[in-house]
Amino acid sequence: MSATYIGYSGIELMPESSWEQNKEGLITYTEKNMVLRSTSVVTPTLTTTRNIGGQTLRAVAVNVVSGGGAFSEITVTYQGQEGLTLQQDSTSSTGEEPIESNKYFFNGDIGGGSSIVTAAGSANVIYNDDGSFAGFSKNAKKNFFGVTSYLNPNLVYRRSFTTSVTASATNLSTVGRIVTATDDFPAVVEGATWLCVGISYVKRGQAFDVTQDFRASGEQGWNTYIYGSATDAPTLPT
Repeated sequence: MSATYIGYSGIELMPESSWEQNKEGLITYTEKNMVLRSTSVVTPTLTTTRNIGGQTLRAVAVNVVSGGGAFSEITVTYQGQEGLTLQQDSTSSTGEEPIESNKYFFNGDIGGGSSIVTAAGSANVIYNDDGSFAGFSKNAKKNFFGVTSYLNPNLVYRRSFTTSVTASATNLSTVGRIVTATDDFPAVVEGATWLCVGISYVKRGQAFDVTQDFRASGEQGWNTYIYGSATDAPTLPT
């Protein structure tokens, strides 16, 4: 279906056009044409496309203004994505975790040294009747007396992109699952794994704005008995 509106009785009216591209790679092409009001015009639909500069763009808006003269003004806006423009964001913070959950509490090798229990002095570690950790005594070495928690890094990685591939946008099967990091993921401490904590998308015309969030674990990795074995991270569209 043609979306070009030029010419009448052998005389062509050249359209006005503009082209812009934002930092996310979204291309917007606007074309304005003047046509005789008596001319039969087929307006584009959301399936109408134009090839501009080698990019396939889709009609997203049509505006027809008929004044008191002989001509009508038709403005058509097309949009399309230049390949995949991946936005990458990462944030980090720290949260408190029980000291007994630390990787090095019983079997650590901190800088070539001993575990936390050994460093504090095994006789200075107090346990409840059920065998759970209760605390360090006042005689604990290495300033462990009174220590009940430690700061654990909380690292979040976010992918944001726009795609027309429905399968890449609407697949939520990895949410709540451990995923295998791909090349775009940031490097983290050895032993850490990634959990997909959320995927959201907004459909705009024929394209989807997609956001995917992943959270890194500590050095022990996410518990596979809780989150299952690792699965492939969501595939980025090409």
